[in-house]
Formats: sequence, structure tokens, C-alpha cells
Amino acid sequence: MSVSESSQPLAGMPAAEEVVKERPERKLDWAGLLRNQTFQLAIVLLAAIVFCFWPFFYQEVLKKWMDMEGYYAHGFLIPVCAAYLVWDKWDRIKNFEVKTTWWALIPMFGVLFLTYLGMRSILTTLLSGMLLAAIWLSVMVVGGWKWAKAMIAPVGFMILGLPVFDKIIDSTTGRLQELSASIAYHFLEIVGTHPLRENTTTIYVPNFTKQLDIAVACSGLKTTIAVCSAVIFFMLIARLSWWKNLIMALIAIPLSVAINGLRIGLIGIVANSIPNWASDGDHFKQMHDVSGYVALGICFVLLGWITRRLGYK
Repeated sequence: MSVSESSQPLAGMPAAEEVVKERPERKLDWAGLLRNQTFQLAIVLLAAIVFCFWPFFYQEVLKKWMDMEGYYAHGFLIPVCAAYLVWDKWDRIKNFEVKTTWWALIPMFGVLFLTYLGMRSILTTLLSGMLLAAIWLSVMVVGGWKWAKAMIAPVGFMILGLPVFDKIIDSTTGRLQELSASIAYHFLEIVGTHPLRENTTTIYVPNFTKQLDIAVACSGLKTTIAVCSAVIFFMLIARLSWWKNLIMALIAIPLSVAINGLRIGLIGIVANSIPNWASDGDHFKQMHDVSGYVALGICFVLLGWITRRLGYK
């Protein structure tokens, strides 16, 4: 008994070509979207937030993000990571019912009004908190409690890119400067550069006429803040157990300080090896800036590897 091969479709089933032709094209209905009252409400609230917070964002937040020697140079990545956190859980939250919560407009407008009045004396920590509160309340107004609950982590994560750590920076910078300098000094000793440490934050190497001054910007706090932001991001997307998250949290600060000390040591090796090139101010600044990004990249790679070893796939 033989089985005949046939490319004919089964009875009642359309051919593959017909299926492709009948498949409707998905196009975004802009006209319908613009007429949607929920979308209109979201646009109005977004415009209100931009109007009230633009001076703060332009004069403080954006300025700090663009300062390559500052502590918030990683800030441009924070909204991207927050958007990824939304995308990561989108399959679950997209089915939530969109239920406008009008009573949330009361605290929303209260936050915006106080922000508008207080903008003359910019208090970065207060305004950062109000900005996040305004964004979260706008989600509550437009989508309802389920949407607002799902957005707690992405909206809260954005605080890591806002200037709220100034007091912490002022209180810990000095100790981190000394620790980074010690790590760099011992690293230079190990590689045989024969460094000389004049004081707790100043190192000399034999062939470099200038000093390696571990200034405030080189304290390691810049790297620490960025690495802690990365650790929290990995925690949120990996969804590890509490003790694995504890391991990640305990690793973050020692790792960033150690990598920063090695970065300073590598700068000393380059300066000692090619002193004429490194003596130029522009070249030294370029080397300093690039080394910061290299150190940050190394930390991120190590954190990614540690997260995978702990079970993240």
C-alpha cells in the first residue's frame, strides 16, 4: 500500500498563499489614537509635568548628566533601563484594564503646584522626589491602580539618575579617595613601578614628572553610584532569591572601589611608560576619561557574569 504525496490543501483549509493574502496588516490608527480620551489625558499630564519640571531638569539634571567628571554621567542610561524594565514585564501588564482614576488628580495637581512655586529655590532632593511622584501619579490617573502598582519599580529606579546623593557624596568622598589611592599604590608596587606616596592621596612614579593626585572626581564614588545602579537593575530583571540579591548588594561597593583603584594604577603605568605623551594636559584628560569608562565596563561585565552564575538566564 503506497502513500501518495500531494501538495493540495486539505478540504476546507485555505492554501498557504491565501492565508498570507488574507492576513490583515497591522497599522497604527493615529487618528483614532488622537481621538482616544485616555491618550489625550496622558498627553495633557505629560505636558504639565514637562512645564513644571523643565527648569529643574534642564538646569540641574541634564547639566549633571553631561558632566563627564561628575557623579551622574551614567544618568542617560537610567531612562533606558527603566524603559527596559517596563518592556520586560509588558506581556503581563498589557492585559491590565485601563481604568482612569480621577481622584488621583488631586495629589497630582498638588505636587505640580508645589513644584511650580518652589522652583525659584531649587532643592534637588525635594524636586527629584516630586518628579517621580508626579510621574507615578500620572500613571495612576491614566491607567488605574494595577498599572500604577506595576510601574513602581521602573519609576522608582529612575531616582538613581537624579541628584539625590549629594549629602552621601560629601560624607564619603574623603575615605574613598584614600582607599582608592592605597589600592593604586599597592598595585603599582606589585607591577614594579616603584611608586612614592607623598600623602594619602598623592602618588609619584619615577618617569612621570607630574604627580598622580587622586582628587574628588577620582575617589571611586562616581563608579560606585553607577555600579550600584547596575546591581539594582540586574536584581530587578533577574528576579533572584533574596540571599542571591544580598550577595549582589554586598559585592557592588567593594568591586567598584577595587576596580577604581586598579584604574588609577593603570594610569600610573601608562604615565610612567610614556611620560612625554602623558604629560600633555589634553592627553592626560583623555586617558583619565577613557579609563573611567573602561573601568565601568569591566564592572558591568563582571556583574553580568556574577548574575548568570547565580542563576539568571
